[in-house]
Amino acid sequence: TQFVIRTVLLAMARTNAWHRADRISGVCLLVLTSVAEGLAGYASGTELYESAGLQSGAAPDHLPGMSDLDDDVGVQLMQKSRRIVHGVLAPADAPPPPTDDKPRPVDIGPWGFDIEGMDQKLQPGDNWVDYTSGEWLKKTNIPDDQSSWTAFSSLRDLTEFQIRDLLEQGATANSITGTLYAAYMDEATIEARGLEPVLPFLEKIKQLATASDFATFCGETLFGFGSSPFGFGVGADAQDPDMNVAQLSQDGLGLPSRDYYLEETFSKQKKAYADYIVLMLGKIGWPEPEAAGAEVLAFEESVAKVSWSVEARRDPEKTYNKMTIADLTVKAPGFDWAAYMESAGRVPGNAPLVVSEWNETAKDGIIGIAAIIGSTDLTTLRAWSAFHFISGAASYLSKEYVDAAFGFSKALSGQETQKLRWKRGVGNANRFLPDAVGKDYVEKYFPASSKKTMDELTSLLKEAFAARIKNVAWMTNATKEAAQKKLASFTFEIGYPKKFKDYSEMSMDKTDLFGNLEKALAFSARWDLSQLGKQVDKAYWGMPPQTVNAFFEPDRNRCVFLAAILQPPFFYAEGDMAVNFGSIGAVIGHEMTHGFDDKGRLYDAEGKLNDWWTPADTAEFTKRADQYGEQFAKFTSGLPEGMHIRPQLTMGENIADLGGLTIAYEARACRCLNPIGETRRLGRCGR
Repeated sequence: TQFVIRTVLLAMARTNAWHRADRISGVCLLVLTSVAEGLAGYASGTELYESAGLQSGAAPDHLPGMSDLDDDVGVQLMQKSRRIVHGVLAPADAPPPPTDDKPRPVDIGPWGFDIEGMDQKLQPGDNWVDYTSGEWLKKTNIPDDQSSWTAFSSLRDLTEFQIRDLLEQGATANSITGTLYAAYMDEATIEARGLEPVLPFLEKIKQLATASDFATFCGETLFGFGSSPFGFGVGADAQDPDMNVAQLSQDGLGLPSRDYYLEETFSKQKKAYADYIVLMLGKIGWPEPEAAGAEVLAFEESVAKVSWSVEARRDPEKTYNKMTIADLTVKAPGFDWAAYMESAGRVPGNAPLVVSEWNETAKDGIIGIAAIIGSTDLTTLRAWSAFHFISGAASYLSKEYVDAAFGFSKALSGQETQKLRWKRGVGNANRFLPDAVGKDYVEKYFPASSKKTMDELTSLLKEAFAARIKNVAWMTNATKEAAQKKLASFTFEIGYPKKFKDYSEMSMDKTDLFGNLEKALAFSARWDLSQLGKQVDKAYWGMPPQTVNAFFEPDRNRCVFLAAILQPPFFYAEGDMAVNFGSIGAVIGHEMTHGFDDKGRLYDAEGKLNDWWTPADTAEFTKRADQYGEQFAKFTSGLPEGMHIRPQLTMGENIADLGGLTIAYEARACRCLNPIGETRRLGRCGR
């Protein structure tokens, strides 16, 4: 019994480095808790692990962070050095992944776990990190084309090779995905075109003569390579989750968050960004690039000062403010909202709009940014638009621009070298034709047996979660009853969505990469905008199945586990169930726990933003979360000197990690496993 329990705990420790990132997330934290109290006398406690994986903005290959990355900590973790990330499954003698034509093999041993990567000379209560992964850590290096290396990295590496095979076959067959990939790989044509693809846009920027022209251009290029001081899109209404509504949020920053402009800690990164602005403006022949660059940076510094913090933006109640475009025009002057919305998607003035950062008293957020735009001269706004357009397009132009963009990326992430061209081509296809690539991917790489095993695991974890709610000593019966009702509403979707977007009317040209990307972006924009005012079609997913990830949607109470993560070392369809509980089981528990973390708990059984907790239970939850946060605030391992975890920034992931590990362990305890992974019921959980 102790062996099986230790197996689960170790599998949990070694595999869960990063299994959820909201679109804007740039960091993940893993809390490993010794949930088996008294296990062979092991000390209980927690250890912090981190993985600094960044998401891209407009230039996904080379600009981690940028305007749509809100979490600071991921970048902070990489400022001083590129680190090995602790607590992941990998062979003890693992070299850096090869850069030729072979993915890095994952040595999982005969039954799914790498015992040789442990340092069993240590006591786990003395040093849990090195006990679980010490030998692996000693012999593993971060590849030069990565900013971190984890079990997720090795699986993403494998997935890239799988997708490349599909794309190369598609190129021969002239599929849209294969054609796009072939166009990306045609470096000779791209080099010959140089800056030519973006010249019409740069010329249009130069002709912007009024504030309305600026707003119109921001709207026109919002879903393309341009930038906007505001984010705009279509999504479910948090208080009417079956209907889609227009959504508006703050944006406009080229660095990962407001802190990079305002805190001395990030002075080196801000200096690198200032140099990058001047460099790119100079490359496109912008007048007086040094002076223009200084004005652009000053403009963004002003925007940063009135922007909401990442912590404030995590509050789903404060960021739900329903109004109309007409309301914006009156209450947030300085920006031509009507022109912006018309050019972005012909949104009528009386259409409902959910605005995130809205405070009429403080006049910060959306109101503050609009006022700054209104007081900024057009010369600066034109330079700002030109810089962001060339920065957003740089990865798809000639080598001169690609290298310039990567140089800035390196200053943020510490990644030493660019990925190979074909790997960037795979990422390009995934970004611009996600569902087309995903459909081909699951047809070849997702077996039906995986769904069967996952159905069993999700059922067991849901049962264990219900038992845990039942036995929570501090929660009142009224809140427990509502919590059980919410948990019962949870659904699990595994592998791939019921529907894929249809690209059948789209054509691609092997000789015109930039034109292909414009078509793909236009298709995506049309599709999103076509959903405005309609019922939410839950058959689609917001993330393609070839992504190594999983996610929870609070407005649908849905846990989604994508095909690409359902491979070793995270999942074994026919493997040892103890390992499955400790790896993908903890992921399942993590996503379920998001439904009850500091944000998810504010959504009810119907997915509506509706606080269903009694005041007493809310107070107790908050007290316990604050205590948990105080523990995190003291962690410094792996962080640059003088830095600490900001617990209100990471609280959702902190809670979900602890909950995921705990629920996975308890679900395993409800089953008796024989050596070949078959199971029989011992009795219902919680009895």
